Amino acid sequence: MTSGGFDDPATGWTGADVDARISQNLYPGNGRADRVVETDDAGNQITVMQQVIDLPEATTTALTFDSLLRPKSNATADSQGFRVDILDSAGHGIASQSFPPSNTYQAYAMPVTFPEAGSYTLRLTELAPNVTVLEEDISLLVGVVEGTAIDTPDGPAPIESLQIGDLVSTQHGPRAIRWIDAHQITPDDLAANSRLRPVKISAGALGQDLPRADLWMSPEHRMLIHTPLCRKLFDADHALVAAHHLTVLDGVEVYDSRESVRYIHLLLDEHAILTAEGTPSESLLLDDTAWDALTAQARAELRALCPDLDTDRSAPKSAAVLPVWRQQKRLARRLAADLAADLPAETSGQTLTDIAAE
Repeated sequence: MTSGGFDDPATGWTGADVDARISQNLYPGNGRADRVVETDDAGNQITVMQQVIDLPEATTTALTFDSLLRPKSNATADSQGFRVDILDSAGHGIASQSFPPSNTYQAYAMPVTFPEAGSYTLRLTELAPNVTVLEEDISLLVGVVEGTAIDTPDGPAPIESLQIGDLVSTQHGPRAIRWIDAHQITPDDLAANSRLRPVKISAGALGQDLPRADLWMSPEHRMLIHTPLCRKLFDADHALVAAHHLTVLDGVEVYDSRESVRYIHLLLDEHAILTAEGTPSESLLLDDTAWDALTAQARAELRALCPDLDTDRSAPKSAAVLPVWRQQKRLARRLAADLAADLPAETSGQTLTDIAAE
């Protein structure tokens, strides 16, 4: 997806009354400079913004984004919000969902199944004129890149070599893989859409010699990080942060490659912290949103493999704090400052090393 974080303003987006020139601070007054898109810039207009997404194969995923309703729009809040539609190349809708307003930034996820390879249109439509809704960090796709070494009780193993039933090492000891999913991204896809390119985390970039080797992740795959700010914000020592937010760190960058890449997901009995190239990361979190996004075939396969899934997903428990995206950005910036200042091990990467060794 092009400019899903609006760092390159409205590049890639078309439509009517689209304003991506402003910062998050404009209405909530939170001091943040992160760019957002405003869905009402002029009176009595319905904002529509859209872009075309090319997918190389059928896939099931979730569209994620953050959103906030401008407080002055509260008088008509019951008619506010926006609708998200995803259309196939013939203009037929494959997914549609309306989202209510909130005066604080909320993280949303919309399940979607793309039935085949091809071009799809993502469209956001304002539900009423003269309303101000801000959106940011619109994205698709999560996964670990093929070739990544995942720690197992028998030692590191390439993720593509793992099979259902194999054990992987987690923060709670060895756990069995219950299901594996994968998405293949072609060179043409990568050339056409920079948002599909993996994030490269160079060896040692996260502190304390982690990761052990260069690590590639999809932009949305979350890594477990530690910084004193976690304790201040969440009363927790760690939090999960999407890989693309970590590009503020030295040695972390979007990998400008034209080679094919394959993103792989591992589902365990519960959401867990496993280690990729020695670095704590997450397994697949299969909640109701993710379940609703699966094809009928995938659901049938999962039910056959995991008869207790219907019960398990009713109240999924995250293995660590899942901040909203603006908090993830703040945590990444703080981690970058901690590492640049060469803080003592107990306030930078040492806790991650401890987890990787458990």
